[in-house]
Amino acid sequence: DMPLTYLDQNAVIYLEKAASDSAIRAKLDAAIASGQVTIVVSSWNLIETAKTKDVDKAIRLADFIDSLRPAWLLERHNIQILEVQEDFYRFAKLKFEGSPRLGTRSLVMATLSGERDSPKFDIPSRAFVEQWIRHPEQFDDLNKTYEENAKALEGLRQAVKDGKMTDEIKKQADRLFLKSVLPTTTPNGLEIPRELATEYVARADINSIPTRAIEAAISDHEWESMGRTDPNSLIDKFHLIPSLQYVDEIVSDDKFLQRLYPVAEKTGYVRARLLHFDEFLKRF
Repeated sequence: DMPLTYLDQNAVIYLEKAASDSAIRAKLDAAIASGQVTIVVSSWNLIETAKTKDVDKAIRLADFIDSLRPAWLLERHNIQILEVQEDFYRFAKLKFEGSPRLGTRSLVMATLSGERDSPKFDIPSRAFVEQWIRHPEQFDDLNKTYEENAKALEGLRQAVKDGKMTDEIKKQADRLFLKSVLPTTTPNGLEIPRELATEYVARADINSIPTRAIEAAISDHEWESMGRTDPNSLIDKFHLIPSLQYVDEIVSDDKFLQRLYPVAEKTGYVRARLLHFDEFLKRF
């Protein structure tokens, strides 16, 4: 099988630079056209592309991303919703069709907005990026989430230090998470009985939800280690957590990710291997 190769944001930027060499660009295009490699990106690549005042540069990068004809990976929270849904259906012994974690840009953007895929989402990456740069207020909620996450992480570390982070508290958090994303209907559209939902939440093992298990392993490690808590390292995690299970390779030179990788690997859900950008570029 041809590898699914996820590029983190720096890898995208390095590749754009490298591909300005026409010989490399030609080899890259040939590899993509022949299916030797499928580039994978996510909405986070576009969100990071939009984090600039330089509209022209951002549009160029967005066009470059589209020129790679990538597959798009759903955002981590959207993937976790699908994983919980499918775990619940298995628990309830209901037949279901698994939902893809990779799709078109249109599908990923629609899902991110909490809507069904439709033609209004089928627009070039540059349109999303330009709109976000011109209307940064669309990111207010997202930025607030980062800051709250970073603050929460510092608080959690303190709780671990003070011996207040008990297994019961962790379980409670897991149950709240499951409740918040549990499906309300069966695959056939019937309402799910409350007792069944309650029983699932009480008995569910968070380790059977792959990206949640990976996220929990990384979080436990972070609470105990005094690493970075800045918003950037959170974005790095949002790139890493969903891609580990659903692609074959992740191209990243990020030391933070290299450090978290073995921690995630212990969950047994890691399919992707980490690749330095130079190793990846050698193929072209």
